[in-house]
Amino acid sequence: TTSTSTTTSTSTTPPLPNPSMPAANQAFDQLARGGAATMTVMRDGRAVLQRAWGTTIDGAPATSDSPMVVASVGKLLTALMVARLDEAGAIDVDAPMPWTDIGLSTHPGWADVTLRELLAHTSGMAIERRAWFDGGTDCAGFLPSLLDRPPSATRGEWTYSNGNYCALGLLVEQATGLPLDDAARALLFDAVGATGAHLTTDGQLPTDVEYRLGVDRLSRLGGAGAFIVSTDDLTRVLADVTTSDRSVLTWPGVMVDQYGWGHTGTVDGALACAWMLEGGRTVVAAIVSGRSPSTGGDVCDLVVPAVAGDLGMAQGSPGRSPP
Repeated sequence: TTSTSTTTSTSTTPPLPNPSMPAANQAFDQLARGGAATMTVMRDGRAVLQRAWGTTIDGAPATSDSPMVVASVGKLLTALMVARLDEAGAIDVDAPMPWTDIGLSTHPGWADVTLRELLAHTSGMAIERRAWFDGGTDCAGFLPSLLDRPPSATRGEWTYSNGNYCALGLLVEQATGLPLDDAARALLFDAVGATGAHLTTDGQLPTDVEYRLGVDRLSRLGGAGAFIVSTDDLTRVLADVTTSDRSVLTWPGVMVDQYGWGHTGTVDGALACAWMLEGGRTVVAAIVSGRSPSTGGDVCDLVVPAVAGDLGMAQGSPGRSPP
């Protein structure tokens, strides 16, 4: 295995309060004890820290540009695609979800459920935690089993369900006429020069960091968690988020704390965190291919205050909402 570290600064932006970023580097070293790991910190559009530990499937040293399973951090990418389509007038986030347009029949109770409710996890979608990882079908094949009954009594309350973002991913495909990975390239990645992202439905590529449990088990997630992306590419995309995007990327669909906003990702064997600090000026992404720490939230708890400390804005342990 190989560890790499890069710290840079420019004369066009104010210098980092602590350009060596000791707390962030220490946080990464702790993450790397749990398995292969990568971490990128971008500030003012430039990478100021890039770390990697482990190897890719083809045996090369991992870098911060090596794609990894990001689990539910992929929901940020799906939500951002929805935001871009809303801005373009291709969809309306405040309108009812056009279920028939995406080829799904539903119980009548779903007729007035809006895209914004799906984005916020307030639609009343069933949770079905384990069934998402049983494999055997894709998002479009599994979702109808959640729509043949009305929304649950929790409609209007935040109730986290992969089904919401599976549905939104299907809508992105319908609105663009493209498969989800091609839509992501067109709407998100190409504009920032990010080239390595793909879906678990494509299998793993030789240049990926291996997800040891096999990506077939993630095939049902679609827009809820099927992306394989590097921390470099995640930070490039999130650094490009606009004020208009943020009118769609809102709490509780995105998580917030005293440092900013973002999302965590947790599946067995993959843990991820992507977070925006300083009003979006600084972006941090960290991924572990392993089982330690326990959750993507724990990854955020480690790296977000560390980066904030190096920026001179430490405010204690993150108080995320929703947790």
